[in-house]
Amino acid sequence: MIVDIRSEPDDPRASVFNRRRLEDLAADAGIGYRWMGAALRGDPETDMAGVVEDLLALASVSSTVILGRESEATLCHRSTAIAPALRARGVDVVHLLADGSTRRHESPLPFEQ
Repeated sequence: MIVDIRSEPDDPRASVFNRRRLEDLAADAGIGYRWMGAALRGDPETDMAGVVEDLLALASVSSTVILGRESEATLCHRSTAIAPALRARGVDVVHLLADGSTRRHESPLPFEQ
């Protein structure tokens, strides 16, 4: 399952990654796609507990990847809210990096303290 957390999933500068295109590519590959950008809105008042519950429910039935806009997850304010909330629930969060490598999310990061 791909969970897209971008607030604006239709960027004309990166049309290959637009929501409809990703939905089609995922469907062709037998992968689910769900856009959750509206639920997050990047607002500090957002009910992160509800978002985390939705993510955990999805992850309980299939492998789940969270798709954001930034190439470096620590630069994404959505990721920096979601990853610590998932870690607090015992989830092992692994960031996929631009070069294809991975890095475990270590909490707290300096800005999470």
